[in-house]
Amino acid sequence: MIEIKNNEEKMIAYCGMNCTYCYAHHKKKKPCLGCRLSDEGKPEHCRKCKIKECAKEKNVLFCFDCSDYPCVLIKRLDKSYRTRYNESLISNMKIINEKGMDYYLRFEKERLTCPECSGILNIHHKKCSECGKTFDVDKLE
Repeated sequence: MIEIKNNEEKMIAYCGMNCTYCYAHHKKKKPCLGCRLSDEGKPEHCRKCKIKECAKEKNVLFCFDCSDYPCVLIKRLDKSYRTRYNESLISNMKIINEKGMDYYLRFEKERLTCPECSGILNIHHKKCSECGKTFDVDKLE
């Protein structure tokens, strides 16, 4: 069973989204603190997230811990992320579940660190949080 031990791990949402690489986390004013913490700075769709509410109601740390996984909600969100951002939340959860949180965090950090300045690459806007350089997500894997 996966446990959440520190702030870096708290940035992984119930659905497998790594909030560290989300555009809302990098806002200059009122940055989002991640799915599991305060609603301050969150976009409205994150504050009203049905997946987050379901996971809390079922008392699971990740959707993959649920007996209904993968449900329609997570499949729909995963399809949207794959189509719009070339990211799979189901794949993220599979890595966490099979290889562990430490492996997943190292994998994401290596994959989403800007090669130019070592800033954090934002998966939604496809640019670095520090230098602003845009990147091609297909070449990151």
